[in-house]
Amino acid sequence: MDGEHDQQAGTTRTHAPATPIRLLSKFTGAEARELPLVLASILCAFCLFCGYSLAKPLRDAVAAGHEKEWVASLLTGTLIAMLGASVVVGVLVSRLSWRRFVLAAHAVWVLGAIGLAVWFKLHTAASAKALDSTFFIAVSVFNLLSLSIFWSTVTDIFASDRAKAVFPAIGLGLTAGNIAGSWTVSTYGKQVDASTLVFASAALLAVSGICAAFMLRSLPAHAGKAHRTPGGSITDAIEGLRLALRSDYLGRLAFYVLLYSVTGTLVWMQQQAILKAEFQSLAADVARQNRTAVSGTIDLYANILTAILQLFIAGRILRFVGVSAALALTPLTTLAALLALYFSPTVAMLIPVQVARRGIHYAIDRPAREVLYTVVSPQERYKSKNLIDTFVYRFGDAVGGWSEALVAKLGIVASLAAFGTLCLGFAGIGVSLGQSLRKRESTK
Repeated sequence: MDGEHDQQAGTTRTHAPATPIRLLSKFTGAEARELPLVLASILCAFCLFCGYSLAKPLRDAVAAGHEKEWVASLLTGTLIAMLGASVVVGVLVSRLSWRRFVLAAHAVWVLGAIGLAVWFKLHTAASAKALDSTFFIAVSVFNLLSLSIFWSTVTDIFASDRAKAVFPAIGLGLTAGNIAGSWTVSTYGKQVDASTLVFASAALLAVSGICAAFMLRSLPAHAGKAHRTPGGSITDAIEGLRLALRSDYLGRLAFYVLLYSVTGTLVWMQQQAILKAEFQSLAADVARQNRTAVSGTIDLYANILTAILQLFIAGRILRFVGVSAALALTPLTTLAALLALYFSPTVAMLIPVQVARRGIHYAIDRPAREVLYTVVSPQERYKSKNLIDTFVYRFGDAVGGWSEALVAKLGIVASLAAFGTLCLGFAGIGVSLGQSLRKRESTK
């Protein structure tokens, strides 16, 4: 009861009222003195990923308006751009303080988004393809760098004991940003043009940059001196490849991610074909708006399903069913998705299929995959993880993009056999990795 007193041992204790600061501290896990910093981190995460979630459905809609071969070339272009970005970022990180690098990165993102928004507003038919290519690759590379830079920054700011307390709330900011952005596109994607979405994304990135500037005031003086390139440098990738080739365990893990990327891209390419066919009778701009809205709807429900699974189910699956079963879920779900879309290539089938596949991947498969790194050395973990999560993943995108055109020419029987072989092999590797994990844990 409010105002209750405890008069044991001659003392009186009055419960303090629940002020807004106390409530925020309890919700975020932050101490009162660090509350402004934690709130700035949450807002930075929210704006960063809300801005990305506004652009991602538009990126997918842009791809859906073109031929498969052109989309495959964009995936290859993304891989090349990512390699180039790793070199440039590596040089900048070695020459700039981490503060200056992070602020420069945000400035580039904001100015780049504004430039693309203006280009969308003023472009002509002659420059449309160049605009679409630039936008697709820019958003894809941004997705890789922004997450890495953000988490590198907050990891430097918060000591290990405080990170455990506040990181869940910061992660919630990321999830909320993803949901808010995809909800906006799903709801208003048919009413607003591409330029408006990209301008809104630029505004959110600007707010994120302001929050980052505030956060960087608390950056320790020693932070960034040993900072590694976000996403990993080319040297790190070469060393990671050497480690993966020497280790059967890491080699299988790399192949598992490669097959995830290849099969996921095959599903995504089917998504683009379905969206292109569904709205091809409309004018180009109207068709793109409709494709953007559908892509936003898929992102919205996938993000919501991911959050629900993470809160109530994922942990139980990992504890009671095991990592092997968790790693087999996404391959089997992907096979079901490929078959469903092959026999029923409609938007009505596309939305639930993609929502289920992506929700299971992000909530169950991805955490299970992270567990696999807990039984390798710190050097193997850093070097190989950067290689696998960036270069192997993007290489799989490119392979999947070009493979889709080849699979389409094989005929129905051969195509189904290829889908089944890929996904069942994918599942088998996941099960074997889970078994190897148990053996390594038992020998520790």
